[in-house]
Amino acid sequence: MQTRNPITLNDWRIRSYFIAILGLQLGLLFVQLLGSTNSYILFLQAILGFAFFSFIPGIIVLRILRIHTISTIETLLYAVGLSIAILMVTGLFMSVLYPIFGISRPLSPDSTLLTVNITTFILLFLSLVVDKKSPEPGYIDTKAFLSGPAFLLYLVPLLTIIGTYFVNQYHSNGILMLVILFIAVIPILIGFDRVIPEALYPLAIVSISVSLLLHTSLISPYIWGYDIHYETFLANLVIDNAFWDFTSPGNVNAMLSVVLLAPMYSYITGLDLTWVFKLVYPITFALVPLGLYHVFRRQVGEKSAFLASFFFASFIIFYAEMASLARQEIAELFLVLLIMIMVARNVPRRTNFALFVIFGASLAVSHYGTSYIYLLSLIVVWLYMTLSSFAATRGDTLFKCSRKTAGENPSGGGSVNRDDGRTITAAHVLFFTGFTLGWYMFVAGGTSFDTIVSIIDHIGNTIFVDLLNPEETEGLDLLISTPQSLLHTVAKGLHLITLALIVVGFVAIWFRRKNTRFSREYIAFSFIALLFGVAGVLVPNFSSTLNTSRLYQIVLIFLSPFCVVGGISMLAAPGAYINKLRSGRLAGRTPLVLMSVLFSLLFLFSTGWIYECANDQPSSIALSQNSIKKYGGDTPKNVFYGTFIPEHDVFGARWLGRYMENGSVVYADRTRKDNVLTSYGSLARTPPFLPETDFEPVLGAYVYLATYNIVERSASGPEEYYDYWSIEDVYPAICRNNKVYSNHQSEVYQNG
Repeated sequence: MQTRNPITLNDWRIRSYFIAILGLQLGLLFVQLLGSTNSYILFLQAILGFAFFSFIPGIIVLRILRIHTISTIETLLYAVGLSIAILMVTGLFMSVLYPIFGISRPLSPDSTLLTVNITTFILLFLSLVVDKKSPEPGYIDTKAFLSGPAFLLYLVPLLTIIGTYFVNQYHSNGILMLVILFIAVIPILIGFDRVIPEALYPLAIVSISVSLLLHTSLISPYIWGYDIHYETFLANLVIDNAFWDFTSPGNVNAMLSVVLLAPMYSYITGLDLTWVFKLVYPITFALVPLGLYHVFRRQVGEKSAFLASFFFASFIIFYAEMASLARQEIAELFLVLLIMIMVARNVPRRTNFALFVIFGASLAVSHYGTSYIYLLSLIVVWLYMTLSSFAATRGDTLFKCSRKTAGENPSGGGSVNRDDGRTITAAHVLFFTGFTLGWYMFVAGGTSFDTIVSIIDHIGNTIFVDLLNPEETEGLDLLISTPQSLLHTVAKGLHLITLALIVVGFVAIWFRRKNTRFSREYIAFSFIALLFGVAGVLVPNFSSTLNTSRLYQIVLIFLSPFCVVGGISMLAAPGAYINKLRSGRLAGRTPLVLMSVLFSLLFLFSTGWIYECANDQPSSIALSQNSIKKYGGDTPKNVFYGTFIPEHDVFGARWLGRYMENGSVVYADRTRKDNVLTSYGSLARTPPFLPETDFEPVLGAYVYLATYNIVERSASGPEEYYDYWSIEDVYPAICRNNKVYSNHQSEVYQNG
């Protein structure tokens, strides 16, 4: 059965396009104006608000730019990226312009809803004027999406939500364990070419990504992680004041992906800020593997692209750490969009540059770390492309070989890429460099720019002194560290195998050992990403200042397909021998089957599923809360309570933030100061921290104790976040103060 594609709305005939969007907006506006406390109305507002403003404004811009007849995946991701960009720009103009006209609370709920709706109306009518073309609307075959395998894929996120509910309410992880096991089976089914057809690969990727992200983000009704607490603090400031103070110094305060986008989504959906971070951001971030699948399949084929995307999503940082890094979630989406338009060959040059300007600027205002990595990569790639093109025209053999390796005919004929294989121009480099440096130098006191300068200076001063010193090189320390158990040793070995396969795959592509369709620019970006990964292992203070896990997460965006290519290259010879002994469906597929098994096994280790089954050292907060609390050692418990926030801690922090005297000093251990007191107590991350000895609080000061302090009799800091020590020495000094609040797992004392 053929039906009109609802995602490619920009291709609909002008009348149908206008009626559909206007009807959706009027319906949403009606629901928003109701202002009802009915749970069904609030649920409808959340769904419609998120779906409409995350998609429709971008669809309208696609029509304004006259972008038609692109793939469904491209349309979806472009529309979401453009919609988020519009929301951030709208919030920025409201913050800057409305106070000029005497509006003291420019980012109030009413002002925000009115402005975003008017902006959408204006864009809609502008699209009707600019693009009256009525291309043939695309159609989709609903048969595949109404099949049994499709319903199984629809069921996975639903079961994930149910599973997290059972963990939160009944401390039972059975459903989540089954969900993780089923997800692990999916790549094996695809490797064997069973059950799931190619038409459902995008659906499978989205289903897996959403499920993995929600199985961690929905654990506990409160936010958990590290950076997310300060992001919540800043977003709450904007909500409380209805104003964004862009002059306030601070790296995170300059990131519109947090300080403006999160409050605006809260107003649009009617969701509390906590649930915006726990639902809206992870669901949006789930589109990143889908975008990578689109990029990869153009270069390595459908099955290999699926495995590469699964490898990216199955890496623990994707669903465990990224779910608590809101600004990097949005930034990686824009990074993937920049890669998509780089490899796109169906968008005119001027339109491509317009998309680059929008997505590039959005990346810069979303996350400073990702932006600087992309900026450096962009400059180096442009220089390489320019020099190679110039040298090749002069007969340089080396550059001719490099161009041929990347799939380009140096003579210009038969190039697989548009414009002699080049998308990035000097205009791209100048714009992104100027905008990024300008934003970080002049917004929020220039702290982001100063941070990068200090990092570079620190690395430069220590690179020769501490080279290959594990104490100063976090990536190297992780490589040579001794795992906690035999199973953890196996997991580490599997990770090292994937690292080796990435290198093998890159070498194989570089020397054309496989017939691939990688573009020159993509290979160049991948080489820079590989260098970043190597620097994280060899260069002192490089990975620690940027965070090793987050750095690896970014480089995998480029390097994931090389792991698959490397595996196929290594398994080609033994696979051919095996195929001689077998026939049927496995014939010719042995390398892909073996790679799918490898990724599935690695996934079961990464999620902590195997550790939970074996009662080994637990690693997953989602699956192993009970195991960590009962059987975990001091270190796992410290890490657990450093990220997971018990309900009693939230109650205590809220009470303290509400009833403490203004300007009072608050003592707490470093972890509690940095997380729960920041997000739910609305207290700034500032000393004093609870000392290990000789505790003498100043007159009128408060002391906050959380579950970790009272139940485990331990505290963290004050120097390092994950340093822990016994609280017994200072507990008598704490108890000499007046206990003003207690819920038996969280306590507040006041001196005097």
